[in-house]
Amino acid sequence: MPLATYTDLQTSVQGWLARGDALVTSRIPDFIALGEERIWRDLRVSDMITTLTLTVPNGANSVALPADFLEFKRITTAGYMRLDYMAADQLADLTAPGRPNVYSIEGRTFIYGQTVGASTAFSARYYARAAALAITPTNWLLTKAPSVYLYAALVEAYIFVKNPEEAARYGVLLDKAIREMESADQRAMSSGASLRQRPR
Repeated sequence: MPLATYTDLQTSVQGWLARGDALVTSRIPDFIALGEERIWRDLRVSDMITTLTLTVPNGANSVALPADFLEFKRITTAGYMRLDYMAADQLADLTAPGRPNVYSIEGRTFIYGQTVGASTAFSARYYARAAALAITPTNWLLTKAPSVYLYAALVEAYIFVKNPEEAARYGVLLDKAIREMESADQRAMSSGASLRQRPR
């Protein structure tokens, strides 16, 4: 059956499990939600990249990250100077005013390294997780790669029913589906491009 919506996915997971007991079937939304967490820990493709301007007010040294944030691909100042990552404990020692060129992340907070004398904007490109299927009937990942969702949910389902062999089997299938998706994404991103060598 086609896996176009959250409801389709729940039905498919139940069919693949071939179990009718309510203890398991009632947990299918949990399996999907846990599967999503598993997917977003690993998957990184261009469909996930979005842009953001982080504006930090004068005198502050941090700003909240968006709820869908996974990791930065690139972050720069308004003058296009790229920021470098620094561990939070090292960054805490930077107290002098000036133009920030390093950053760290603690929890869901972006922290930059040097206090600025005026409101400062940072341009970011970051990997964002798709909206959870529990709050939207579909998303780009379910449309593009339903097998990724299915295998991730089945891994969690078989962990729940204490069947490590099946959990491992679907874990391998999930990893393969993710790697193939990332490989296809890389080919699409580089198609038609010629290799450019940096001048020495």
